[in-house]
Amino acid sequence: MKPFKLLLVDDEEGIRKVLKITLESAGYEVLPAPDGETGLDIFTREKPDIVITDIKMPGIDGIELLKRIKNLNPETEVIMITGHGDMDLAVKSLQYEAADFITKPIDSHDLESAIKKAEDRISIGKNIKTYMDDLKILVEEKDKKLSESEKLITIGQTIAGMSHAIKNITGGLKGSSFILEQGIEHENRQYLKQGWEMMKGNIDKITKLSLDLLNYAKTTRLNFEPENPNTPAREIMQLMSHKAKEKKIIFKFLPSTEKILILMDHDAIHNCLLNLVTNAFDAFDESVGKNRQRQVTLSTAILKKEILYSVKDNGSGMSETVKASLFKEFITTKGMNGTGFGLMTTKKIIEEHQGVICFQTEPGKGSEFSIRLPLKIKDSKGGTLGKDFH
Repeated sequence: MKPFKLLLVDDEEGIRKVLKITLESAGYEVLPAPDGETGLDIFTREKPDIVITDIKMPGIDGIELLKRIKNLNPETEVIMITGHGDMDLAVKSLQYEAADFITKPIDSHDLESAIKKAEDRISIGKNIKTYMDDLKILVEEKDKKLSESEKLITIGQTIAGMSHAIKNITGGLKGSSFILEQGIEHENRQYLKQGWEMMKGNIDKITKLSLDLLNYAKTTRLNFEPENPNTPAREIMQLMSHKAKEKKIIFKFLPSTEKILILMDHDAIHNCLLNLVTNAFDAFDESVGKNRQRQVTLSTAILKKEILYSVKDNGSGMSETVKASLFKEFITTKGMNGTGFGLMTTKKIIEEHQGVICFQTEPGKGSEFSIRLPLKIKDSKGGTLGKDFH
């Protein structure tokens, strides 16, 4: 088996020489670089398995080098060398998926442990890739046989979506545990508080991911009961009003004036509207709202042969790339905070109602999602009928 190839980037010549001797004696092939620019050239040419870089360097610093390497090859494991005073930079590097940290002065055991964990992750990643490749081949083969292939495709999409979401959550947990350890070691209450807040946020993400997976995976048996179409929407208005105030969003509800009862699954529609309104609230990044009031409008309307629910925001809108992939795969517009399961679950529920969901969006101006459900009532014999109410 060929030895792992390591790229070592540090502007201090003495550290480079000592670490190179240490790592080569441990059986690694070491590629030293005196600065970020040289390191990037070597990385492009040699494609090392692991990168070890100082976080503070002139020119291209460790953070920028990490970002560029992850852009070139997201699977590369990057270990950051930090000083005890570089906590803010260490936390920032977590956002760009740094694999681990070792602090100066560098302890050989800490370095060995960090590299060993990186090797383990590389091995696991290769095994996952092999499994995913095998799964893709299996899906393609089964795609030619009956409708069972559709289930296998869904499984493949679910695994891919899960892998991305779990990877994001794992990075957050790793960062929060690192800050907690530093807080305990240095008896620093600020680090303890910061680490705990990060930990709570990631626990919330795990809870949401679990619920999203359960909602998407379960076989839905819709419970159609007579319901006022305004009721689930009004519940969302009451549920999200407090959050709207916290985010300084004007949240409006425009109910239908029709007083009728329609056959629908109340809980399922409630969950769909909650997901769309939550996404609308999250559509406001820091740049939105500085020069205009943030607004989200939820409306209900009874048309000639269908119910129309609409959720409209004046947030950041979506790019062409996101628009093209929406509802076709597990994609999220929330970066590391999203899983992509919410919209796919919503689409699944609407289709099980024999309805459709569509959207309009414009970057910088906002988005509008519309749900259209066929009007259904019970006839005198208890059957289900569509009806023209006008």
